[in-house]
Parts: sequence; structure tokens; C-alpha cells
Amino acid sequence: MLHKSKVVVFAFSLVIVLYAVSAAFYGKVVAKDEAYKELSVFMDALEKINKDYVEAPDMSRVQEGAMRGLMEALDPYSTFLSKDQIQQLEKRKAAGNAGVGMVISKRTDVIYVVATHKGGPADVAGIRPGDYLMIIDGTSVEDKSIIEVESLLRGAPDTELKITVFRNSRTKPVEYSLNRQPDIAVPVGSQMLTGNIGVLDVSSLADSTVEQARVKLKTLISAGAQKLVLDLRDCADGPISDGAELANFFVREGTLTYLQNRQGQKVQEIKAESSKFVTDIPLVVLINSSTAGAAEIAAGALKDLQRATIVGEKSFGCGSSQKRIALKSGAALILSVAKYYTPSGKLIQDETARGAGIKPDVQSPDEDHRQDLLVDAYYDEQQDDTAKYKQLVDIITKEQMDKAVEILSRAAVPLKKAA
Repeated sequence: MLHKSKVVVFAFSLVIVLYAVSAAFYGKVVAKDEAYKELSVFMDALEKINKDYVEAPDMSRVQEGAMRGLMEALDPYSTFLSKDQIQQLEKRKAAGNAGVGMVISKRTDVIYVVATHKGGPADVAGIRPGDYLMIIDGTSVEDKSIIEVESLLRGAPDTELKITVFRNSRTKPVEYSLNRQPDIAVPVGSQMLTGNIGVLDVSSLADSTVEQARVKLKTLISAGAQKLVLDLRDCADGPISDGAELANFFVREGTLTYLQNRQGQKVQEIKAESSKFVTDIPLVVLINSSTAGAAEIAAGALKDLQRATIVGEKSFGCGSSQKRIALKSGAALILSVAKYYTPSGKLIQDETARGAGIKPDVQSPDEDHRQDLLVDAYYDEQQDDTAKYKQLVDIITKEQMDKAVEILSRAAVPLKKAA
């Protein structure tokens, strides 16, 4: 009974906080006196809790809980960290920074696997994009922030990690064991197809791989590539600036992306530099639901500037800038203060699922065919459905590449193919 009372009072206080303070943050309260009125309701609620609650409440704990609820109501990348949580993060970082090759975010308030690095521990173990993390080494991650979960995933090299995930195709959670490994840059791949079509495979933009992409691109052109497929599928990490630079290889001038705050002001604008331009040969860009962050900047720029045809599936939708704000208590706020836009003004990290991400010009596979593939290969209650999943991925991967080649086969080759 006491536990139930705590939950009711705590939930009530969170509702008051979320309404009043988030309204102040986002400008939905039109006047200061109205904001103060709403905040006074919150303060009154705290006073009643402190005075009338059945037990002597730990008010610092109540307020910390309210702050966590507030930040969770904003976006997946904003969070509140108590002093104790910060100390725990620093302690785990000191123990080691090896990882499992996984990019995570949040969807519907649970930790979501956006992408796994090819050949990394998570990929090898069998964890897939789209899985939801539930437990890490016995610790539930249900109420934890992205920062906390990323910290739990990291540790000393060659240490074992057990992860329990929920997968839409299974009725029961799945547990995996994997070993942490030092982060290794995923190399840029390249190949030549028939018809003088080059393929530049960029599955990561971390660790300065953008410079490697430049070298591989020039090598493909020197080898006779007259058309190009830029494969950004499963590319979900790396700095935003590197995504813009990748796009710059294919455009001489124009805005590639810009960062805008809540007042509608451009706080940063990245423009193409002619010195970084490489080629104007016909281009198709491949994306999927695991294309995120810097890769979305590249795809969005190339689409809006009408430099490339985008083929595949809608990308994930991740593009914001965070600021760390220290509080007097020793706690900290990690607050999203601006978001990235494509050249035409498309918001990449829209908080609605329908609006988020970059939409392809040509969807592949289309909705009907994708549904058929899922029904045939995805839903499987066998203990090991790895083979069927790989078959599904291979079919979709090939279909998207075939569509890209088909589009390029009809494209005209410019007189000058490189700068």
C-alpha cells in the first residue's frame, strides 16, 4: 500500500514538472507570469508532498526523479545525470573503454540498436539493428539514458558481456555473450562493377574514415569509374562535419547542412568548399533504416542539391547538438540545444516517426515486397534463425544495389568526370 502511494504521488509530481518546465523550455508559455503560475503549482505540489506524505520523503530524490522525467520528455539525447551517476560513469570509463561495435538510440523510451559494426563483437554475436536492449550484465536498462547504457557496454578489453535483447520476430527475449574489443575503424570498401560503375562502401564515418573515402574515390575514378554508387547503408557513427565533407566530394558549392536553435537562428552553417570537390560523375546513394547521423547529413545534402538519386529505405533520423550544463549540486544536464537541417530546410531529427530521417527518391524494396520478405523469412520461432535473417538481409541488399545499377545505366556521363 505504501509503495502504491509513493508511485501515485511521484507520478503526480512528474506530471506537474513535465507540463510546467517543458513549457518554459519550448516557449509554449506565452508570458512570464503564466510560466511562474505553472511553476508555482509545482512548488505547491512539492510543499504538499513534504508536509502531508505518509512518510518523511527524501526530497532530493523526488526532485532528481522529476528532473529525469523532465529530460526524458524532451528528446532521446537529453538527460539528467545526478552527482552519483556522473561518478559511476567516470569510474567505469577509468576501468576501460573497449566497446562492442554498436550504435544505440532510444525509441518509445527503450534503448534501440541502430546499427552494428561489420565484424564487431555485437555483429559477430548475432545482435541486429532493430533489437531493443533489456539487460546488460544483470542490470536492467529500462529507465537508463543513452549515456548510461553506452557506459555499461564499455569496459576493459577482452572482458565478457551478457546482453539480453527483445526482438520483434521472437516472443521471448534473447541473451547473447560477447567480448569487449578496442574500437577499430571500419575500413572503406570499394569495387568496380560492369558498365564502369564504381562502388564506394562507407559503413562508418568514425576515426577519420572520410579521408580514406576520398582516397578510395579517386582510386575508383583513376581505374575508369564513370558512374558511382555511394553505399551509406548501416553507417551510423562519426562526426557531423565528416558527413558534410563526404557530400562535398560531389558538389562544388552550396550549403551542405546547418544547425538551428529554438529561436530559428542558424548557429552553424557548413558550406561546400571547391577545394574539397572531387567528381561530378552520376551518383546514386544507398541508405537504409540504419543510416544515421553524419551519413544522413551527406545523403540529405546530396538529395536536396539534386546531385544524387537516393535509393533504399528511410534513414533513422538523428541530428542534434548537445550542451552539458553543470548544476550546483554536482549533477549535470545534457541538453539538446540545436538540430541539423538539410539544405532545403528538412529537419533530420524530427521527433515524430513519420517526419524523421531522409526519405529515398526510390524506395527499395517497396512496401508490398518487403512485407512478403518479412513474412517469409523473419518470423521464426526456431532457436537459431540466423540463417533466415542473413538470407533476408542478402536479398534486400542485392535488390537495392541492382536498383542503383539500373538507375545509373540510364544516366549520361558528363564530359569532365573529375576536378
